[in-house]
Amino acid sequence: MAGDIYDRIRALIASGAYLGGDVLPESELAARLGVSRTPIREAMRRLQAEGVIRREAYRRAVVVDVDPNEVIHIFTARASLEPIAVGMAARHRDEAFLQELRELHAGMDEAIHESEPDRRLYRDLNARFHRVIWSQGGNAFFAELVNLVARKPVVSPTFNSWTRAELMRSNRQHGDLVEALSAGDAEWAEAAMRAHLLSSRATYRRISADTPETAPRKQDWMFPDTGTGSGIGTSSGDSTAATPAKAASAR
Repeated sequence: MAGDIYDRIRALIASGAYLGGDVLPESELAARLGVSRTPIREAMRRLQAEGVIRREAYRRAVVVDVDPNEVIHIFTARASLEPIAVGMAARHRDEAFLQELRELHAGMDEAIHESEPDRRLYRDLNARFHRVIWSQGGNAFFAELVNLVARKPVVSPTFNSWTRAELMRSNRQHGDLVEALSAGDAEWAEAAMRAHLLSSRATYRRISADTPETAPRKQDWMFPDTGTGSGIGTSSGDSTAATPAKAASAR
């Protein structure tokens, strides 16, 4: 049950029900989710360990604001870790794995080419795409390490602000990854993944520069849960990033 409650609380934060700086009262969450406080406390400990919430005076749990500069560092870390993960996946590839990536890639392409790009769908499929790759490497510890780094920012300003051209570029890079993995070329896959993440980091920098700190912002999830607790073994997300999401400046 604790894993399910963790997923549901994280989803509440991601959906904008709780913003950066908001208090998360255990009693309110217990009533909202229809459970006792025990699984709430277990889930909160996990969220605190991930840096999603922090404890303040009187043990209040508060949703953490993510510093945009920290997001840049996370992109940099991912650009070092995920090439290793995709290299391992290339050496453990099988047809079922490759077919799943092809289907996710095609789904993202369809989302982009709607009359108005379906950015939420793209985000979810993108997250699954990356998690599938992490999970294929045959090293659960390393997959969880990448997951912890990539999932740290819960709130993201990016996909809602990506242009169609930027989404198309991102998905072309997914296509490069699929081709490299299909060829079993670990070196090519590693180079493609690094280029993909650094490209996404550059897009985040562009969005951050274009968005005044005082401008109202919608809230979006950088790395959405897919209902699997840690998310390992389902699929994963691209490079998006988080910005502070105060009530007064929710994106």
